[in-house]
Amino acid sequence: MLRPVLVSIAATFVASLTLVSAPTHAVPVGTTPFVGEDFQGRPCHGRKENYGPFDYLERAALPGELNVVEKHHFNSDVEHLIRGQTSPTPMGDISYTLYAWPNHHRALYSAIRFRLRGYPEYRIPKNRKIPTAECFLQRAIQFSPRDATTYMLYGILLQRTKQPEKALQQYRLAHNINPKDTQIIYNMALVLVELGELDEAQKLADQVYATDFPLKGLQKRLDQARAAQNPDSAATTEEKQAKPKAPPANKKIKDLFPNSQ
Repeated sequence: MLRPVLVSIAATFVASLTLVSAPTHAVPVGTTPFVGEDFQGRPCHGRKENYGPFDYLERAALPGELNVVEKHHFNSDVEHLIRGQTSPTPMGDISYTLYAWPNHHRALYSAIRFRLRGYPEYRIPKNRKIPTAECFLQRAIQFSPRDATTYMLYGILLQRTKQPEKALQQYRLAHNINPKDTQIIYNMALVLVELGELDEAQKLADQVYATDFPLKGLQKRLDQARAAQNPDSAATTEEKQAKPKAPPANKKIKDLFPNSQ
């Protein structure tokens, strides 16, 4: 199965800044409650923030507030799930970052990767009550509902945990907010292939590949799905677009077609 992707995290976050219509929070807005349920059907809940909360879409206006959190709780080791910075587990510092910045895109993506380790088990020490990635994502969406990247990240988690219909809902919400984001379009097309909606997926793939998007896995996945549906016409898009091979220079036409006169 081809996994949903974040091709360029930096590019995604720059794109998020262009959402000028988004109702964002440049100053703390009090507490941000948890909403929804985790994947086991238990209500999401967590503690009150010690700092913030701030909207990640407003990070350019709040460099000091962002730096103080990232410096002490979100270094490279935490982001890449190597070790905690002030906590025994990376998720402890990731959770602090998300309490202060609920829709911190990179921290949410790290939480997703942590959640997928050994899924469906949640590998947190029993004496530490840290919300799951799906709970942090629902809280982030509630906090900043015009942040397209957060919906996409939730879609990635849902798709990776074999919930494609729910993933598609989140990708569509993200696409409604930012219809030109190629990563959103790419991931939405992937889940449409998984659901067998190949015509819509192909239209989205055409949009993606009209740009300089680097990954070609989507088109290959589409070709494989079409071949499975129609095994008698299984020529792939790459094969159809491939240039015919020129005959070897030292071959004569009669050698290539021995039965011709």
